[in-house]
Amino acid sequence: MKNLKNKFDTIPIKWKVFIYLSTFCFSLLILLWLLQVVFLDRIYINTRIRQMTQATDKIENIIVTAQNNSRIDDIAGETEACVIAVSTNGRTVYSVETLKDCVLHKLSYFDIVNITVATKENGGQLQAIYSRTNPFHPDMLITDPDYKWQKNVPQSMVYCKQITDNGKQLGYIILNIRLSPVTATVTAIESCLKFITVVMLLFAIIVANIISRKVAQPIEQLSGQVGSLATGDYETVFDASGYGEINQLTRALNHTAAELGKVETLRREFIANVSHDLRTPLTLIGGYAELMRDIPGENNAENAQYIIDETKRLSSLVTDLLDMSRIQSGAVPMEKHQYNLTESFEKTVTNLQQLLKQDGYTIHFETTGNVMVVADQVRISQCFYNILINAVNHTGEDKQIFVNLSSGEGKAKVSVTDTGSGVEENEMQYVWQRYYKSDKNHKRSVTGTGIGLSIVQSVIRAHNGNYGVYNTKDKGACFWFEIPIE
Repeated sequence: MKNLKNKFDTIPIKWKVFIYLSTFCFSLLILLWLLQVVFLDRIYINTRIRQMTQATDKIENIIVTAQNNSRIDDIAGETEACVIAVSTNGRTVYSVETLKDCVLHKLSYFDIVNITVATKENGGQLQAIYSRTNPFHPDMLITDPDYKWQKNVPQSMVYCKQITDNGKQLGYIILNIRLSPVTATVTAIESCLKFITVVMLLFAIIVANIISRKVAQPIEQLSGQVGSLATGDYETVFDASGYGEINQLTRALNHTAAELGKVETLRREFIANVSHDLRTPLTLIGGYAELMRDIPGENNAENAQYIIDETKRLSSLVTDLLDMSRIQSGAVPMEKHQYNLTESFEKTVTNLQQLLKQDGYTIHFETTGNVMVVADQVRISQCFYNILINAVNHTGEDKQIFVNLSSGEGKAKVSVTDTGSGVEENEMQYVWQRYYKSDKNHKRSVTGTGIGLSIVQSVIRAHNGNYGVYNTKDKGACFWFEIPIE
């Protein structure tokens, strides 16, 4: 069964639509044959029985409420039935004859009495069948399993009901209706159905084929275009249409192709930038090493320190690249514990201020007081440091940086504002991406690796926090992030 389902799942959509529509049409034809041919006689008998019982109830109401008896004639005519109303002793008190061969009006007084007696013994109602090949027997019920209704023989049905009013017995109503043979009708319907079946089958095959092709065509077109997208052709334009869902899918694929193209461009720029950052310290290390080897007197502590500094820079870049990949993949768990966020940030600001003081940079730190948080101190400090370095790299000529730490509503928020030119509006959603660099000329950072904002994004997300950037009115760009205190 599972193998059959797997094979069916591999069938193209146009053939599936064809199979579904064809099956639907075949099911309708089968239902039509069952209702019009196989079960026609049973439907006909049940309909006549229902008409007979409804007419009897109406006549009973007329007699009990002493209404005009002429209405009984109308009911008998509408139902095509003969009616006899008899007293409790079997005497006829009202009679309507609408059928030529009425069985009811051929019965003797004793037959009518036998019917009323059988009706009373049967709980107040009695149904019986009469045909020319089957003499009338009042005790022959239509529900008798031994009785087979004869389709080709004219038959009559006799129905008797006891009339009571507030528990008082008033008499009996006896109706007689004719059950016409349905063989001729079935034969005529079969002839029509054979013609209809052939026409519907041809029509179903043609329509199913057309609809399946119409439905499958735009999907097949999209499938072919997606194949070119998978090969790296991000300039592919999807133009399939025809249905609302297809149009929506086309727009989504075009947007996906555009975004993948941007990511591919950013990836190439990122590789170029990282290659530049890796090559620069390697070149310096190699240059100073050759200088110390080949030139007498250059093998000194100053040149060795240059090599050590560039080695640290290279190690820092590689470490940040590894951290970024590991954090974004979830391979590095956040080791959370309670600590004083204010003291941690003050220490970072003080250390960086001392490092950059000789270059004229000034970092202003403001806080509302001690803020205690439960977080990964190493990673949060790394995020704060990366944002600070980003501000150092992009601040204005006054080299001023403003840091603000506050708490409220169960969150601790830090913002770092520079005095530079800010961030372009169309770049704000991309500055956190690992491949994005707003400085297309790739100006080398004063310190750091240039991929710190991507690490900030991953760490803050791991802490269920928020982050963002906006341009201030007169102080350049403000980068911020917030994390839950507990």
